[in-house]
Amino acid sequence: MSFPKDVAERALVDSGRHCCLCHKFCGSKIVLHHIIQKEDGGEDTYENCIPLCFDCHAEIKAYNHKYPNGMAYSESELKKHRDNWYLKVKASGGIVANEDHLELDQKVFLEIQRILKSDEVMEFIRDNNFAGFAFRYSRLEPINEFYHLCQKPEFEFLDVDLEGLRSKLYKLIENFRKEIAFNTFPVNSEMVSVPPEWAFEQPERFNKVVDTIHELTGQIWDTYSDLIKLGRRKLGI
Repeated sequence: MSFPKDVAERALVDSGRHCCLCHKFCGSKIVLHHIIQKEDGGEDTYENCIPLCFDCHAEIKAYNHKYPNGMAYSESELKKHRDNWYLKVKASGGIVANEDHLELDQKVFLEIQRILKSDEVMEFIRDNNFAGFAFRYSRLEPINEFYHLCQKPEFEFLDVDLEGLRSKLYKLIENFRKEIAFNTFPVNSEMVSVPPEWAFEQPERFNKVVDTIHELTGQIWDTYSDLIKLGRRKLGI
């Protein structure tokens, strides 16, 4: 049994249809999760509801308490994440950034612009052909810097729309870095490549890897562009 309509609508509005864990904007691709599961006595109430993206929901559902590996989210932890996000949405200024948050958000935005330059690393990400052609791994250093900076709790926007895009960009870059780490190999001391011999020896793997990388780089560019455009409009930069 799902949550009643009034509970669902209230949770979706209060979250701005963002995931309460990773802060990604979900639109219709959102799940209303029971913090305490129905089989454990959880009720279909607002207090027991947390909006999540598909990825975060799958991670929570996949945890096996009988054979624990890692640290599962506790009920109180999920509620804290949710309540903190609801407060952020409520405090946000909507289309125009809240003036009290403007200076802080401008600093985060300018730092992103400094690291992810559109005519340097982002242009490389957008245009490079990863289909077995070698490239300098150092070209991705700004991507790595952004990824590690995003893991700091203070490196986030107070404006929920900008934060949703930053979180989405972070997740895409995380997936891109995994593909590069697992599926490219050194050509020499500076260059790496998806092994070109895979095109003949393992064509299915080669095509899957290249298609996945190119799909991710396209999404990274589009999300980055949306973030820069929205930031300039909201923050006056």
